[in-house]
Amino acid sequence: MNSNSATACHYRPVIAQPEIPSTSAIGTASDAARTDQPGPAPAARIFWTIIGIYVLATLLGSAAMLAVQPVSGIDPAALSLVQFGPALGALATWLVGRTIVGPLFPPPVPARRVRENLGYVVAACLLLGSLIAGATALTGHDLVGPAVVGGVPFAVFFVIQLIGATGEEIGWRGFLQPLLETRVRRFVAIALTGALWALWHVQAFGAGPVVAVSFFVSAMAFAVLLGALGNGSYWQRVLVAAVGHWLINVGIYLTAGDETLARPQVVFVALGAVFVAAVTLAVRARRAR
Repeated sequence: MNSNSATACHYRPVIAQPEIPSTSAIGTASDAARTDQPGPAPAARIFWTIIGIYVLATLLGSAAMLAVQPVSGIDPAALSLVQFGPALGALATWLVGRTIVGPLFPPPVPARRVRENLGYVVAACLLLGSLIAGATALTGHDLVGPAVVGGVPFAVFFVIQLIGATGEEIGWRGFLQPLLETRVRRFVAIALTGALWALWHVQAFGAGPVVAVSFFVSAMAFAVLLGALGNGSYWQRVLVAAVGHWLINVGIYLTAGDETLARPQVVFVALGAVFVAAVTLAVRARRAR
């Protein structure tokens, strides 16, 4: 999530198969049977050490990207390099413990399931963008629209935001969440991933309590939406989450521009994110019956 323009939504797995009812909004029973088949579980101490390595490597990678940004010549409004911190964290953790984590990743699901989840996430993002834009206009605030961003045309910004979103999702929904799903229930894995993802956007928590709470609520709602719709292999999960993350970022920019933490838009995003996540997953669960 991006909180300046590149954390918009800067504002950019249980040792056994999880017991998820077929009517659950988080996933169907068929999803669970296909996606949660981890390999032999490592000892708890080793597993949580691996998770700790990922978190630490992500923080260090993010700090490195923040240091590189000023000398890169890339305006952070167009593309914030810190978005690649989670991908660097995943890479470093894989290099250190690939023999441990490799067998834990779930197998792929049928392509039809991925297409369905992509359809849900695109519809959810379109609904979210409409809600935020409507609330912004009704309260007398101007919409930014497809303007030049960070010195680049909006069409270029639109494309490179997908690159940034993918950098984040390689680490969060592609790497961390499926690992956690081998230790805790799927919903808990989604929530833990979402909380870490939200807290990683540290700049959002220095803008006052209303902004901090609104941003955290938004991030958790988006984490539930993207995490629940992500099933299957590493790259299947990354694909769905990255597309959703990308469209969320672009939609928020079209409303608020660089001021992704400005009020009242940040509050509108939080309320819209909760509503859209709840409606999307409820529709998905109903259709799965």
